[in-house]
Amino acid sequence: MATAKKLPSGSWRCRAYDKTTKSTKSFTAATKKEAEYLANEWLCTKRCAPTELTVGRAIDQYIESKSNVLSPSTLRGYRIIQRNAIGSIKDVRLDRLDELKLQTWANENAAKYSAKSIKNQFGLMSAILKQNKVRIDLDAVLLKAKEKTDYQIPTPEIMGRIMRAVSGKRAEIPVLIALMCGLRQSEIAALKWEDFDGKSLHVHAAVVPGEDGKLVRKEQPKSYAGNRRVDVPDRLAALLTAQEGTGEYISPFRTPSGALRAFQSICERNGLPKYKMHELRHAYASLMLIEGVADKYAMERLGQSTPHMIKNVYQHTFRSEQNAISLKLNEVFDDLGKAE
Repeated sequence: MATAKKLPSGSWRCRAYDKTTKSTKSFTAATKKEAEYLANEWLCTKRCAPTELTVGRAIDQYIESKSNVLSPSTLRGYRIIQRNAIGSIKDVRLDRLDELKLQTWANENAAKYSAKSIKNQFGLMSAILKQNKVRIDLDAVLLKAKEKTDYQIPTPEIMGRIMRAVSGKRAEIPVLIALMCGLRQSEIAALKWEDFDGKSLHVHAAVVPGEDGKLVRKEQPKSYAGNRRVDVPDRLAALLTAQEGTGEYISPFRTPSGALRAFQSICERNGLPKYKMHELRHAYASLMLIEGVADKYAMERLGQSTPHMIKNVYQHTFRSEQNAISLKLNEVFDDLGKAE
């Protein structure tokens, strides 16, 4: 760190030496603190100058600078992008990156990755450019159009079949927590018996892949809203109470994928589609929708901070409900037609 010295005039001067360019610059200010700030800001700018960074190295720098801030799964995702998706721009210097190179890169990846993956890749690139103060018109880059995700959402009738199919099975508790409380797979794997008070579950942790691919317990939830207490239906509460104290964790599976494999095996044996655990979360959100649960309460139960995900991702309409609405509208219009 550069240190300032007081001049005979009463001002303070700080000389900063940059080892990379072997250049020195002098900064004068009214106070010592201000002179040192100007000098060190210049040094930081020189050391992080876009001309000295390729895209690949800039990703390293970005990840290193946020290694204690970002979640393990986010860091892992960034490393996967760095290894597999940077392609033609990996060795391009940031000061030589432009809209055309980014468009070419996005176009190349469109043939290999989903729209969601490309959005994540572009999000990382946008953060890197912002961190290094590189100005590019990102709105000029056209990304792959968003695709509608085809979820298999169990209807209320199928939800009942699932509850009966898992009864007495090893996977019963994690499946019912997903179906009846809407928890994520990763959240279920992290639940401990101390998180159950007889009536509700305290959701505050998740088991996710770390930067090296190994599973880690993350004590902080995905978002502020993710730290929540979810009331448990009586049926599930009784089941949990009967099993309470059997080990440290509530789920008998130590990995999220272990519960998923067991659940899909039960589905297959019972003539049901091989549902994903996450689709049970979608079913829970959709059930709240048809039961008229207000968005605010649905958001709290699912651990969402905004209604966007609730409305546009998690909530689905069931065919049976659509048919009922159609019949009701038919009756309304029939009555209107008869009116004089």
